[in-house]
Amino acid sequence: MPTNTGKLLVQVLRKIPIFKGLSPSQVKKILGLCAHKSYKVGYELCRNNTPSDEMYILLSGEMGVITGEPRSATVEGSKPSNIFVVKKRIFDELLRNDSTVRATVYKNIIDVLCDKLNNDNARMSDYQLEKKRSEVRVSALERQLLDEKRRSDTAIEMVAARGDMSAEKVAAQIDEQIGYASPKVLVVDDEANFRKLVSSALNSFTVVEASDGQEALAMVQEDELDLVITDIRMPNMDGFGLLQNLRAEFPLLPVVAVSSYLEDDDVRDHEFDEVIEKPFGVKDLRDLAEQMVTQKNNDSAG
Repeated sequence: MPTNTGKLLVQVLRKIPIFKGLSPSQVKKILGLCAHKSYKVGYELCRNNTPSDEMYILLSGEMGVITGEPRSATVEGSKPSNIFVVKKRIFDELLRNDSTVRATVYKNIIDVLCDKLNNDNARMSDYQLEKKRSEVRVSALERQLLDEKRRSDTAIEMVAARGDMSAEKVAAQIDEQIGYASPKVLVVDDEANFRKLVSSALNSFTVVEASDGQEALAMVQEDELDLVITDIRMPNMDGFGLLQNLRAEFPLLPVVAVSSYLEDDDVRDHEFDEVIEKPFGVKDLRDLAEQMVTQKNNDSAG
């Protein structure tokens, strides 16, 4: 390994939190344990529910985390990547044989965990405060809605008393005139947790769910939808296949793709109305859904 390259790698490793405070000679020991490997796009570096026997240091490229279930994930290459791989067994042996390195690494691990706990506590405090504020706003809105309902019921009864229609018929005609039904959005993803997240984010919409493209197509045939939000990678029929079928049968129905691989040409080359990246902000998703539905309504009216 050229001298300049070796120095650069030592500097890079010293910036990793668990190696903070190690001397250059100590970092060189760890560098000597590293095996350099290159991986192509899509290679699964580690699969969920498998033993953690290696440590990985990303030198170049990009790796994506694919969550399949709580507290478990698969890591795979989203770009061609170069990685240092350190076997757990030989790293543990180094720690056993060098008490100074062991003490520094253990201290760093404790510091990292303490920082994480502090951050989690701060986020929890912020969450509790925002939750309390939201509950106050919800209570105020509920009171306002109750008051508006009383006004509406009274107005309907007054109209019915002066005409030849019952209160039920008056209410039905009002609902028909103002378009009572909220926009309907279909969320397509094989991960139930993600579908639940989108449903919660779009609480002002009527949200229906499908676990793959085939199930989604069957639902589109039965329901009048305003928007489809779909993942790309799914069993049975992926997002690309779903888009192709929807464009053929429902060309005016907007379709938004959700992907962790936005730079993939496959995603960009398909004519989705929008493509958003995981993870995303709840407000961004809600604003996009409002925009897509409004645009669809304008196109239909035109």
